[in-house]
Amino acid sequence: ALAGCLVGEGETGAIESVEIAIPLVAEALEKYARDQDISLVAFKDFSTKMRRAFSYLSRSGYARLAGFPPLTLELNFASFDEYMAMQLSRATRKNLRRKFRAAENASPRLALEVWTDAEQIIDEIYPLYLAVAQTSAIRFEVFTREYFLEAGRCAPGKFRYFIWRQGCRAVAFSFCTIWNGTLYDNDIGLDYAVAYELNLYYVTFRDLLNWALSNGLRRYASAPFNYDPKLRLRLQLQPVDVYVKHTSPWLNPLIKVLAPLFEPARTDPVLRRQRHLLR
Repeated sequence: ALAGCLVGEGETGAIESVEIAIPLVAEALEKYARDQDISLVAFKDFSTKMRRAFSYLSRSGYARLAGFPPLTLELNFASFDEYMAMQLSRATRKNLRRKFRAAENASPRLALEVWTDAEQIIDEIYPLYLAVAQTSAIRFEVFTREYFLEAGRCAPGKFRYFIWRQGCRAVAFSFCTIWNGTLYDNDIGLDYAVAYELNLYYVTFRDLLNWALSNGLRRYASAPFNYDPKLRLRLQLQPVDVYVKHTSPWLNPLIKVLAPLFEPARTDPVLRRQRHLLR
């Protein structure tokens, strides 16, 4: 039984103070788990800045582990070129320029489209999403077509569907949320037949930053994973905690001892080198 976010930083959404809400949510979640014969209860990926508010969980037998952190970049620059000059190493700048030249020399040229709903484009973007989601080394729930369709219907204006085309063919896709001055880069889709040749991952990153800047946004946020290139691009880790408890009072002390061995952050080789920042 899980409270929090499947991928990315969890939010509480509490009307009252979080300190009041967390014990109530924990009580309800543990009751539900027992009623459904679920062994483990978890609060997943809440910011380490909220540890004081979540201290009830630690006092109530939950083990606290370092989760997979999302990453952010403050948009305190006027353009992508200024960002490269201010924040990236000389070697990274040179590498990016080489990648962008390869994309710019493509024929047909790449073109970006921005949509506010997926009704007319779902048949193009969904296969691109699946191509990435189903080959990822880290497996989570694969979202359905309806997930992308309903997002635009249920919260008009809060989502953007970015499509990069080569001629008439969609070759890359990014599904983003706009909230509180931040562009959240939620899901990516790529056509692997051309993704490496055209360096589409880096093209999408550049174009999303330029779009965010031109629309007055102040922050870019990326989902977890693929940490090596993101850290080279100077995105900042945002440490998160996972709280885990076994519903059996007899087994939970053992879980508290063993759980750190299976800490999510331990499984990623890049994060293992950054663990001092995640504690």
